[in-house]
Amino acid sequence: RQAREACDSYWMRRLSREKLEARLETGAHVLVKTHEWTGELTSAEFEDVRQMFTHVVVSVRDGFPPDESWMRVATHVIHFEDIVEYDEATGKIGALRVLRALAGHLGIEGLTDEDLRAVDYYLMTLPMPDGACDQVTKLWSFHSRRGGRPVPEVPPPGVDV
Repeated sequence: RQAREACDSYWMRRLSREKLEARLETGAHVLVKTHEWTGELTSAEFEDVRQMFTHVVVSVRDGFPPDESWMRVATHVIHFEDIVEYDEATGKIGALRVLRALAGHLGIEGLTDEDLRAVDYYLMTLPMPDGACDQVTKLWSFHSRRGGRPVPEVPPPGVDV
């Protein structure tokens, strides 16, 4: 919303050219959330689908081995620990740095610090589903922990709710 870019997001357990082509028909950017592809696709099938990607953003977390198959094709790596970094004394929010780097990687220009604070606020205050995954946000109830960061009590200046 802040970048004024149309983006449709999807969860796909099994990637395929047909699924991606169907979603690309809208003309919007397409964000696909998936996990492993090994065991679901042959290497040749994956290479065929991979040619359709402009960016491959991989999230990694300390204590969990990264998926080497995705790491080989990653164009940008995000560390979970950076997303949830929060210094209560200074109010420093690591997610703002992550959002700035991601916007740069995607070629989204012109976002102000206020825009990024608005995005962070919207993400941190998304309602959490009960039980099953929310098909729009892709959040599960266990995401309510938000990595230990406190949920903002008030929006940052300039953010309409």
